[in-house]
Amino acid sequence: MFFAIYQAYLFFLLMFVFPGTELKLNKWIKYGVTPLVVLASVLTLTPFLFSGVRLVEGGTPEPEVKPGIILFAITAIPLVLGGIAMMINKLRKADKRTKPQFKILLVGLVLMFLMIILFNFVFVIVLNITRFVPLGAIFMFPFILTTFYAIYKHELLNARIVGTEILTFTIIVLNLVEIVLSKSLIEVVFRGGILVALLIFGVLFIKATIKEVEQREKLEELTDQLRAVDKQKDEFISMAAHELRAPMTAIKGYVSMVLEGDTGDIPEKARGFLADANNINDRLIRLVNNMLNVSRIEEGRMVYQIEEENLSSAIRMVFSQFAPEAERKGLEYKLEIPTLIKDRVKVDPDRIQEVIGNFLSNAVKYTDSGSIKVKLSQRKKDLVCCEVIDTGPGISKEEQMKLFQKFHRVESNVGKTTGTGLGLYICKLLVEKFGGKIGVDSGLGKGSNFWFELPLIG
Repeated sequence: MFFAIYQAYLFFLLMFVFPGTELKLNKWIKYGVTPLVVLASVLTLTPFLFSGVRLVEGGTPEPEVKPGIILFAITAIPLVLGGIAMMINKLRKADKRTKPQFKILLVGLVLMFLMIILFNFVFVIVLNITRFVPLGAIFMFPFILTTFYAIYKHELLNARIVGTEILTFTIIVLNLVEIVLSKSLIEVVFRGGILVALLIFGVLFIKATIKEVEQREKLEELTDQLRAVDKQKDEFISMAAHELRAPMTAIKGYVSMVLEGDTGDIPEKARGFLADANNINDRLIRLVNNMLNVSRIEEGRMVYQIEEENLSSAIRMVFSQFAPEAERKGLEYKLEIPTLIKDRVKVDPDRIQEVIGNFLSNAVKYTDSGSIKVKLSQRKKDLVCCEVIDTGPGISKEEQMKLFQKFHRVESNVGKTTGTGLGLYICKLLVEKFGGKIGVDSGLGKGSNFWFELPLIG
């Protein structure tokens, strides 16, 4: 009974703190409940609770109950009921993640204390039945099992910390058993020294594990926050891009009308300024479209018109669009497509042209002299490969590792473009959507070879 009162008290304190870790007692617990618990526990050691045990017919022991049992009852039972009430209150206020944990624990607690109060108190005091008292430890199994289930299934406590504590406790208990079984003083001293060392290192080990777990949980929390911020950023970019596209399209229309003479003749100098403004506006429209495309592809909202297409047809169409710019820069501009090549693929024609156009746009933009060659070939029997080979400045191995990442731009080319590093990222997403692979072969001063492979039909 001495330990029973403290079991109820410790349970009450556990429910008062749970699921926190710091014990901060109110004044009524510190100066009201605690002294009452101490008084009741002292009372259990006196004849005022049980004055003795007599044997009744059949040899069954029957305790001689005294009035002190009333103080024990009004102390222990309210502590248990109060603890359960606090658990129910916390269950009502719990969020979706912790509510299943609290429900499972509550079931275990109610079953445990129901059996303890019924078999170890009511049966003993009211019915004078003591045969169930030795089974007190078994009554704790519902709580142990539900706690284990909550840890395993619903992550009530960190399993790694619990495992570390159990392992440390087991080793210490085994060492204590060895001390008890020691046959000489030397063995007791030796094993006692080991016990002290185990206690010190066990505490340090548990603290280190707790610290590591807390750091990992904090890192996971920060990662979740970062993902949320990244999602908000993407949503903002998508919204801003959507709002910007309409006015920029209108600007393009009005500038084109002025350049085409719909508003009358304009001076040649003004025409040049308007042409520059139109080109800048076109770049902004492409940028906005890229941002919208990234958002749609990542969120799975991109609509694809998948068709069977000859890849050579898409290449020829895009190749001709960049011929004037390549000629203006004095570049050798070549197209190499074998006559009998198999190039039937399943793609969205507009999107695959976007990929080829991005490769050629970069090649023309960054190649100041030399040549650009577009080549179609079969590296493997079931794959067709499109390559855009230039004699530009080339790309270092370090940059190649990050080239197809979102918002990445090659450092040596940052000053030559107003892009945001979305083009190649979109190309990668599109090619992978069509079941292909994308890559680059390059080196500083060796030019670049941007390529993608697609599976052939049949």
